[in-house]
Amino acid sequence: MKKQTRKEFCQTCLKMMLAGLGAPLLVRSARGARSWARQEGQAKKPEEKMIAYCGLACSECPAYIATQKNDDAMRAETAKKWSEQFKSVIKPEDVNCDGCPTDSTRIFNYCRICEIRKCAREKKVPNCAYCPEYPCQKLSAFLAQVPEAKATLEEIRKKK
Repeated sequence: MKKQTRKEFCQTCLKMMLAGLGAPLLVRSARGARSWARQEGQAKKPEEKMIAYCGLACSECPAYIATQKNDDAMRAETAKKWSEQFKSVIKPEDVNCDGCPTDSTRIFNYCRICEIRKCAREKKVPNCAYCPEYPCQKLSAFLAQVPEAKATLEEIRKKK
């Protein structure tokens, strides 16, 4: 397997995200399940989900779940799947994340460099649904490819 540069990895993540796969945050199974959490019957109620700035559910991400459970086997499985999926080298110790909106230093590498996350943190909004510029061009391009993230942000906007 060819080792990718950070730039190549980020470009691959962006392509996957724009293809509706939610970058490495949501993984499709062979049966079409949108995430491991739902696949394993661990889905949380909407009010219990940790929502990323972009509207994705951090609490359904395999990296987040493995970190919260401190599950090394799940980290290894996730690293293997993502390494194959993104044609990159991802080690089990890289699969640690406390969620995009936290101040934790344990944030998955892609989330660290995400432009949407960076913008929302600079504007000090809980997520993009609270931004006065919603939806901006950057977010709109993402939401066009990930309708479930858009639905989540729209639901939050209705409640605020």
